[in-house]
Amino acid sequence: MDLTATHPTEVAASARFRLVWLVAALLLGVLPARADLRIVAPSGMPPGKTISAEKLWQEFDRTLPPGVWVSPLESREYAVISAQWLRRAFLPALSEQMKTLWAHGIPEEDTAGNCSGFALVCRLMLGLSAMEAHARAPATATVIVHQDRPFGGLSATKEDHCVAYVLTDEGPWIIEAQSGAHVAVADYPNRATIKLVSVH
Repeated sequence: MDLTATHPTEVAASARFRLVWLVAALLLGVLPARADLRIVAPSGMPPGKTISAEKLWQEFDRTLPPGVWVSPLESREYAVISAQWLRRAFLPALSEQMKTLWAHGIPEEDTAGNCSGFALVCRLMLGLSAMEAHARAPATATVIVHQDRPFGGLSATKEDHCVAYVLTDEGPWIIEAQSGAHVAVADYPNRATIKLVSVH
């Protein structure tokens, strides 16, 4: 007689327990990992005007303070964004997107839901709009700046901060993604403390 043998009912019960445990582990492990966040980008971006990588470099040199590091440019041409479309369609959509993030308890300090993440959301929305329009990659970048002066509803934190750079057909803008505030780079109150521009 094999004393290690197990009764069939015990085997079935053990299998059912393992199955229940596996399902519970999957539910506990997988469901909280879902972000459940939707990024909605407006359509109708005018796809017409473009700028070469060389001229975009010249635009950075012309409008940014000396010594600002700019990342390499991977594309040969970039889409110049219509300022009228930005005001009419994109900035209201960005404002609604921020409300959606706030409804999920974002922003949070020391998490992905910070100024860098918001600047990336702004750029992602522009990229999705460009895809829908079959346009070139938009001439946009993340800007790291020392927030010496208040701008866009944010105080002078005296810390590093991220905003979005967008080249429009009216010239380059800085957009504070959290509020949708925008200004020409030349009039940006923290222009002198821009540290880095990352296009890709």
